[in-house]
Amino acid sequence: MTHIFKQTMSRSRIFNIVAVAVTLFMSSTVYADNLATLQQIIEKTVTRNPEVQARYHNFTAAQQEQLVTRGNLLPQVDLTANYRKQEDVGPNLGNSAIPERQTALVLRQMLFDGFATTSEVNRLGHASRVRYYELQSAMQNTALEAVRAYLDIQRYRQLKEHAQDNYISHKQFYERIQERVSAGVGRRVDLEQANGRLALAEANLLTEITNLHDVMARYQRLVGELPPDNLPEVDFTNTGLSSSATEALQLAYRKNPELLGAIENIVATEQEVRSKRGSYMPRLDLQARKVLDTSSDGRNSTQAADVIELTMNFNLFNGFSDRASIDQAAEKLISTQDLRDKACVDTRQTIVIAYNDIYRLKEQLIYRDQHQLAIEKAREAYRKQFDIGQRTLLDLLDTENEYFQARRTYANTSFDMKTAYVRTYAGQGELLSKLGVVRADLPDFDRAEYFDRQNVCEAVVPVMLNVDKEALMANAQPLSDTLLSLKTGSGAATQKPVESLSRKIIPDVQFEADSARIIESSLPALDNARKVLAEWGSAKVEIGGHTDKRNTSSAAYNYKLSEDRAKAVLDYLISKGEDAGRFTAKGYGFDQPVAENDPVNGSQENRRVELIRLE
Repeated sequence: MTHIFKQTMSRSRIFNIVAVAVTLFMSSTVYADNLATLQQIIEKTVTRNPEVQARYHNFTAAQQEQLVTRGNLLPQVDLTANYRKQEDVGPNLGNSAIPERQTALVLRQMLFDGFATTSEVNRLGHASRVRYYELQSAMQNTALEAVRAYLDIQRYRQLKEHAQDNYISHKQFYERIQERVSAGVGRRVDLEQANGRLALAEANLLTEITNLHDVMARYQRLVGELPPDNLPEVDFTNTGLSSSATEALQLAYRKNPELLGAIENIVATEQEVRSKRGSYMPRLDLQARKVLDTSSDGRNSTQAADVIELTMNFNLFNGFSDRASIDQAAEKLISTQDLRDKACVDTRQTIVIAYNDIYRLKEQLIYRDQHQLAIEKAREAYRKQFDIGQRTLLDLLDTENEYFQARRTYANTSFDMKTAYVRTYAGQGELLSKLGVVRADLPDFDRAEYFDRQNVCEAVVPVMLNVDKEALMANAQPLSDTLLSLKTGSGAATQKPVESLSRKIIPDVQFEADSARIIESSLPALDNARKVLAEWGSAKVEIGGHTDKRNTSSAAYNYKLSEDRAKAVLDYLISKGEDAGRFTAKGYGFDQPVAENDPVNGSQENRRVELIRLE
């Protein structure tokens, strides 16, 4: 029942994996708009992404706010009309009373206000450029996240393929061992071990599918649609990376939009301080009025006369509000300078870390590739050695997992390096230009002189750390001493010689129950054993047969059975062209067990054939 339950659970896990995979495939096939290149994807992102669009409209609103204030410098013309009813308290001599009805054209012009309005116009101009650089920063950051999502989709699609391969290998091992257990020639503990590793492989596959699903959702949030089925590979290694971290940081200090926006904010606040100081100066206004029509009762009134007047207003005291207003603006100015310094620090951290990651990941990638290739070769060797009894099932399953992890780590390192390039370019404010992306509805501001005047950032980067491997090895404790001290707590112990596996091989040969007939599925194991025999040259070889011991076992019967099985192996090797003169066949019965025998079921490990090289 337990075995049936595990099989049912396994099928359920597989069904879940397939269902999720089909859902992802159908989603991307039906809904994805197959954009041709990364450039097109990013162009669409920076023109449609809601966060970017919000920044864009903040910028255009700031431009209009400057125009609103600029209007205060121009004349104001009003057409006025009034009607009044006043009690008569005396005769209207000569129609000189205040007219009952009047229409006039009034012109007002501010002549001087202590440069408050001019300074406010300048402040709003710089404030609109702050919004512009905030937009540029949002475009760079959104492009960065979109490119990262693009690369992560490629990453997790590749990792999903590795996890599928890992699952297939473990599933095949499990089914092979299950067949042996069902035939009575395999150990149930091996099946349990294989089942546990199969469950881990299934969990790894589900993890990668989940990661792929999540990054597809992130891509959809940024770009506005699901990714296409095929995403072209992108190479960032030939896109003009700065030759040093210092040079990369110097470029970032000239073009990083967050830093430029912080500098614009300083200049805007300087203009605000000037605007507040205007309250300490007099205000001059010119007003002219042309009467167009007046009622007859006031035709000769002074109210009906055309007027032009110049007015000066000079506030002498208003409760220290002006002084407080200036102090407030001065504090804001200091705050903007602090924010500029923070932008310097943040930009430096972003660049030096990303730039260092590029070079370190490049070096790591070489070692990751070497590890991946070496484990692949070891994996194939372990499979062959397992067939001839030189490796255990645990060795085989361990190397399968190590191979999966090696491939997974190599893929992650490769995509991490690409991401480091993108992070560097985004920190420099260069990512969009590197991708060839331009938003046509934005102005191109010239670099103002105050950028250099206000940029106090110093391009000082930490020294890249390097490991002196030769010095490490020169100062290292010898390996043999280390091993001895770990084993005995002292370096004075005597080493025991280790028997080489090359003196003996134990091919995974299975026989029919109570018979010397070799099961056909075991023949490939003997074929692999012949390769080792060839490496041994002309050395003499003993073929030893061994059986297990049960309560019903007879010593004489098992001696005969083990000898017959050894001879069966010898006959097969001779049939394949091996020299009969170099072999001897001998039966040992159950006298040389390598594992504990079960009184009822015996032991699969004790039922074996050994090929021993004789010196």
